[in-house]
Amino acid sequence: MSDKNTTTTKDDLAKVERSLYNATGISKNIFNTDGNMALEKSILNDESTIRNLILQFTIFFDRIV
Repeated sequence: MSDKNTTTTKDDLAKVERSLYNATGISKNIFNTDGNMALEKSILNDESTIRNLILQFTIFFDRIV
């Protein structure tokens, strides 16, 4: 016996949460994983983003030196 208002509130909250993560471009599964595969894929995605940033810094500092 669940209250329909509670279910609607949870659905609205999930929609807001999903749109917030989508707007910022961050994977929501990095903190709240649905399974071990979601966390693994999220970490790989974040590592690939950071790798590009590190390569840009490497090129920048190589040019300075």
